[in-house]
Amino acid sequence: MPLTRSRIGLRRKKSWPFRVLGRAVIEATAHPEAGSRLFDLLLLPMRSLILRQQPPDRRRIWDDALSLLTAMWTSMLRAWPTRRMGEVLHDVVATYSDTVPGGSPGFLVISPGKACNLRCPDCYANSATEMNALDYEVLSRIVQEAKEKWSIRFFTVTGGEPLFYRSKGKGVLDLCAENQDCMFLMYTNGFLINRKVAESMAEVGNITPAVSVEGMRERTDARRGQGAFDKVLAAIREMHRAGVPFGLSLTASSRNSDELLDDEFVDFFFRKQRAAYAWMFHYMPMGRNPDPDSMPTPEQRMRLWKRSWELMRERRIMVVDFWTEGTVSFGCISGGRPGGYFAIDWNGDISPCVFFPYAAANINDIYSSRGSLTDVLKTPLFRAVREWQEGYGYRQKDLTPETDWLRPCPIRDHYPDALEMIRRTGAWPTDSAPEGALESLEYQEKMSDYGRRLAETTRDIWCSCYLRNSSPKS
Repeated sequence: MPLTRSRIGLRRKKSWPFRVLGRAVIEATAHPEAGSRLFDLLLLPMRSLILRQQPPDRRRIWDDALSLLTAMWTSMLRAWPTRRMGEVLHDVVATYSDTVPGGSPGFLVISPGKACNLRCPDCYANSATEMNALDYEVLSRIVQEAKEKWSIRFFTVTGGEPLFYRSKGKGVLDLCAENQDCMFLMYTNGFLINRKVAESMAEVGNITPAVSVEGMRERTDARRGQGAFDKVLAAIREMHRAGVPFGLSLTASSRNSDELLDDEFVDFFFRKQRAAYAWMFHYMPMGRNPDPDSMPTPEQRMRLWKRSWELMRERRIMVVDFWTEGTVSFGCISGGRPGGYFAIDWNGDISPCVFFPYAAANINDIYSSRGSLTDVLKTPLFRAVREWQEGYGYRQKDLTPETDWLRPCPIRDHYPDALEMIRRTGAWPTDSAPEGALESLEYQEKMSDYGRRLAETTRDIWCSCYLRNSSPKS
């Protein structure tokens, strides 16, 4: 049965672009070729009109946003989701338009369990065999509250390995089945996706796995263990067989960033394996064996920026890079910013972002004291993060060389600012935090130096491509 406005409890009026796009999503799932033509008919003629209406310092930013939207649409058609998933996507799109004017987050990231079947040498989450996990009733309550209070219909599930999570005999797929009006993106190593699991994912119909790879076979096996690449391909075959739309989860480091998104990689995974999308993360020195020198260098980061936009503009392949595509989101989206998100881990610790591993509160403590998710937004750390975002260009009328959204991350790109916020607000390290970082002068200096070198690298690109809206020189 279609998920109507009354069924999902929408309260605020949706803007017409979201209504049109939401309706087009449903129709496209039934008729992909017609859906592609419909999208071109609706958006492409509007593109030049939209861009002409923007001031010069916003024109390239809007062009980025429209290019991402085009790639997102094409990626969805490439995956060919079922009409049932199309109906869920319709309501995700529709309700997202309610979150921003309402001042509420647009999605949540939940890591329900720490346990993992792998032990990657530099895992950002420090996942291992420990069975730390959220109680299923708490997990379910988080999702229900987010729906009721903020109209959230999109949830990201990570870990540990999400498919390893069990509590009270239930797991992630049970959560999907119980929340058919929501869409779930699951980051997974793929090792546990066999035919039965793939068929179960297809049956619930509202989950898309992003399978982790480090590049091609040699890179993936080196980090994830011998045979990891073949296990990923086996999982992909089962998802194709069952009709489960999937994408990739990529971690760029100083070791592999030049291989990620090269022609061989793109041809293999997007053309031959038919991945619908990729979410790219940059290695963050946290969790197990943190090493600031393993972060992509500023020069590598800019090459990734250039390449990801080439793929989206020229080939309509959706590659979302949270650190080089801050222009699309108007900067950092952490800390429960309107339309943004925050993260909850297996211990219940609540942090502004998965990669900002310092907690402002604990969901178990909040619930035991009869509080709710809204209490999180009032915490000193979350307030400090949102104040920093607004001082860094978000909601500001005029952009400047100092509000550079090519380096939007407070903790990676502006480490001294993040360190000051953590200390001032009394936030505490989560399981994923780099051990001793708050006391280590060496760690702090390396992070601060990275930010300085990045600013020198991105400044000219930000000013020329965005503030003056000219073409990049490289």
